[in-house]
Amino acid sequence: MFLEVFLFVGALLLILYLSLRYGRYIKTQYQGPKQTYDLSIPETTVITPTDFTWTLAPCTLRFAIYVDASPKTVMTVDCIDHKAEAPEKFAPDCANYSYRPCKCMGTDCGRCALDSSDSGHMSKLLSIGEYVQLWASGYTNQNDKPYVPALLKIRTGLDSGQHYMEAIPLPTIPLQKWTMITIVKEGRRFDVYYGAKLQISKMTTYPPLNPDSGSQNITVGNKKWGGLIGMFKGTNGASYAPEVQADAHTILDTRGIPYINDPLPWSAFVLPKCFFGNCTGLPDVKPPNQFMVYQTNYS
Repeated sequence: MFLEVFLFVGALLLILYLSLRYGRYIKTQYQGPKQTYDLSIPETTVITPTDFTWTLAPCTLRFAIYVDASPKTVMTVDCIDHKAEAPEKFAPDCANYSYRPCKCMGTDCGRCALDSSDSGHMSKLLSIGEYVQLWASGYTNQNDKPYVPALLKIRTGLDSGQHYMEAIPLPTIPLQKWTMITIVKEGRRFDVYYGAKLQISKMTTYPPLNPDSGSQNITVGNKKWGGLIGMFKGTNGASYAPEVQADAHTILDTRGIPYINDPLPWSAFVLPKCFFGNCTGLPDVKPPNQFMVYQTNYS
């Protein structure tokens, strides 16, 4: 009788332990084959139209990024005089580093491309074809910070067949820190959140275009960057501040770190030391996860 009670209590304790420690994995929601991806591997497909399609209707795309390393950027970048030059180059104005729509040659937007070579100061980290792209500058010392730290590049156009490339400027993506980014499109308005905080709300000059059938995959990665990107989730509808905040509470802990559970570690089924008492040694001291450093006053 005592043995049965002992086993029953032990089983309950085991279930309680696993539920408290790993139950958060159940509520973590993401789309695509994996939860996180290596940021240094270019052109990695993370979402296909089977999971989510970016359309003309209101859309929301959420993901999280952890930048561990990036290329060194430069203090100044190529700029043009918007008053003196025709709108046929995708570059910021030398006066205030703002962007204006770059006019494509009909539907050919080759002349509105950003420089993605080693000499360019910006790198493409995410794209939905040429229709929605996330570009970011590298990092350097505070005195050499770039004027344009990050931007969304949006393909827009008219019914006549004239296309444009437009920019939505963004703040710097923090280095060595998880950042949840939510992009919300509703009509011509784009709202971009870092975490639960709205960073920018801007309307494009022309209506955003619907990606063609060959440009609907969401791809990520750049060989010059290191880190992780993941937690992708797209919804066909516009999310507002309360919904973005609730979503952040679902996928991030109180330190702003995502619940990483891909794949579910086999260590989840390994009992900690001294689970049933009878401790004879010192406990293991480990940080909460691989992205934090444990600090203690004792050596």
